[in-house]
Amino acid sequence: MSTSVERNPIPLRISLVSETWFPQINGVSRTLDKLVAHCCSQGDDLQLIVPRYGADSFNHAGVQGTALSGFSLPCYPEVVLPLASPGRLRRELRRFGPQLVHIATEGTLGLAALRAARQLGLPVVSSYHTNFPSYLEGYRLGCFEPLAWRYLRWFHNRTRLTLCPSPSTKALLEKRGFHRLALWSRGVDSQHFHPRNRDAGLRRSLGFLPQETVVVYLGRLAAEKNLEMLFDAFSRLPPESACRLLVIGDGPLGDRLRDRADRCCVFVGYRRGLELAQMLALGDLLVFPSLTDTFGNVMLEGMASGLPAIGFRVPGPQDVIDEGRTGRVVDSVDADSLARAIHELAADPNRLASMGRQARAFAETQIWSRIMEEVREQYRRHIAVAKASGA
Repeated sequence: MSTSVERNPIPLRISLVSETWFPQINGVSRTLDKLVAHCCSQGDDLQLIVPRYGADSFNHAGVQGTALSGFSLPCYPEVVLPLASPGRLRRELRRFGPQLVHIATEGTLGLAALRAARQLGLPVVSSYHTNFPSYLEGYRLGCFEPLAWRYLRWFHNRTRLTLCPSPSTKALLEKRGFHRLALWSRGVDSQHFHPRNRDAGLRRSLGFLPQETVVVYLGRLAAEKNLEMLFDAFSRLPPESACRLLVIGDGPLGDRLRDRADRCCVFVGYRRGLELAQMLALGDLLVFPSLTDTFGNVMLEGMASGLPAIGFRVPGPQDVIDEGRTGRVVDSVDADSLARAIHELAADPNRLASMGRQARAFAETQIWSRIMEEVREQYRRHIAVAKASGA
């Protein structure tokens, strides 16, 4: 299947602002990296304004990078909050001279960029990647959820467009009073993530037996990912269920989860590139327990690797998983229901294999270049509208 996109003869000049970038490994950084790569392949000029993580990581030709110093959160050192004033952002934007500013995150940097761009009369679009209000409960800060929603609504309603990753997230934001919303789905590199990466030797080296069903979790080990419920579900699997859990990733909850894990769990930390593709492909089933993600890119990566996915009926999983074809959508959010869904699939190898083939076929249709070209079309449209209105 061809993934090429016809090159547009008129390049764009875009400033992209994000508080999340490499070396952070998450769905936001990887999605933005795909966007930057596609825009560069089309001849666009990009300014990338991100935090400084100790070493600059602007690895695309045609990108002018600005890395801003900041501080790490004490409870989550992977997250760096850059210190940037609207005045600094005005200077950076004026120096580059973009046609449009895309703000991908709503923290201190995003807020400074929003104010600076509006002061300069530049059109601004935003994207909604993370349900931060839903995260607060996991950090015992649930009382601040209404305030968080009020701020996010204020922020995004001051941009010309907010791009949402899934239909259910778009519907949620509409109910919360967000305006001017459009879909920006996610894709997967189905040649990089592929069942051919399955390595029986690697599987044996990790201690997995041929008759065992390897259930994969891929992502940050953090409170907002609902991992305690996943581990509770594994502890409730019946004795005859020959399931093992492969955990790919790390984070602030890592030590706690490793302390409570038994022999059924194997932790391998962060993996990148071919190593990640091989780790995914050695599994049989991917589990995505999160209740707060707006999409869940890792589900597509697992599907491209031939793994059906299991998730709860919440925004993200319910948009990605085709119930009964490419995986299972669990209606009740509890450990018993999750354990039952895992056991039922693991106990039926033929059904599991059939779902894996259908998951792979679906993933092959989710092409990054087509999806990113739709974003560029939105850029062009809002640049033209701003030019016509003189704003």
